[in-house]
Amino acid sequence: MTISLALVGCGEVAQNGHLPAILRNPQFKLTAVCDIDPARLASICRQAPEVATYTDWRTLFAREKVDAVVLALPPEVSPEVAVMALEKKFAVLDEKPMAATLAEGRRLQRAVTELGGVYQVGFVLRYGQWVERVRQAIPSLGTPLSISVEVYDERLDPTDQEHLARILAFIQNSSAMTHEGSHVIDYVSLWHPLPWTSASARAQQTSPAFTGPNLWNATIEFVDHSVLNVKIGWLLPTLPPSTVTVVGPEGRLDFDCRTGRGHIDVGGVEQPLVAPPLTPSWDRQYEAFAAAIQTGHVACATSIDGLRALEVTAACELSARRGVAITPDDLEDDASATGDHPLKASSAFRSESSASRNGDEEPRRRK
Repeated sequence: MTISLALVGCGEVAQNGHLPAILRNPQFKLTAVCDIDPARLASICRQAPEVATYTDWRTLFAREKVDAVVLALPPEVSPEVAVMALEKKFAVLDEKPMAATLAEGRRLQRAVTELGGVYQVGFVLRYGQWVERVRQAIPSLGTPLSISVEVYDERLDPTDQEHLARILAFIQNSSAMTHEGSHVIDYVSLWHPLPWTSASARAQQTSPAFTGPNLWNATIEFVDHSVLNVKIGWLLPTLPPSTVTVVGPEGRLDFDCRTGRGHIDVGGVEQPLVAPPLTPSWDRQYEAFAAAIQTGHVACATSIDGLRALEVTAACELSARRGVAITPDDLEDDASATGDHPLKASSAFRSESSASRNGDEEPRRRK
């Protein structure tokens, strides 16, 4: 079975991630692409010259008879497109986060349930072999667990103004916690799938020239008293190691995500833990998407997974604004009081800046 596919949104993540993976996979045939920017469409067509091009996704949906659509769109607009795609009986692969607000995320999740379609969230990091190796090792550590994940990315390079503008746009319109942290929440849920009970976070802006916080330190507690500490860092001139540490009553696991090397110590016996380093697993993601389309069943990165990550990162952002720990009930109360909780960085964040201690469409594209 060859799966006909449309790509909606042709920014960097589409051109450097989705498109090459689609073209590598013989199960897919890219038949149409859509973007409001003619230059992006032209760039896609240089790699896939036979595709039809559109500047309006509604027109594409009306004219093209495809099996599936890939949405690489801003989270403010993707829920509407995703729901329409599901109504058209298209399978959907939707970049994370699945929505910009909890209300929209929940509406989309309900649509997935009610319409019974194939909907998969683009959590491309969950397919890494290192994630599975850690999952297999964790039960030997016992519970409760102390999990620490540190991720440093998007190195500050003043000579690359295009990259800088793109990342500043992310942290202005959303946050590093939402974009990078949602990956962490997702793959940690594979290791420790229990419900969360509270989230607290601090956000720090290291330069007054930045458009919002670029450093995050969040703590999530679970019903079994396990704790997850997440540190996210963007726009640093030198990137510290990105690491995972898991400590339980029976042992300890340490892993360097960049080198792919670590160890696990249980009962005083240390063993190496070696896996390919952290990198987006585009091909594995598309294999999972193809399997979901062929079986009609989404086995991983479901709408429930997407909503869980959306809720936890929303709680972290609310905590950073209020300066207190947030429970699931607090999150519901905030949504009721304001109509919903927008996942958006603003001056309302309780953000330390280095200055205070020392004295169009592209900005909204997803990471």
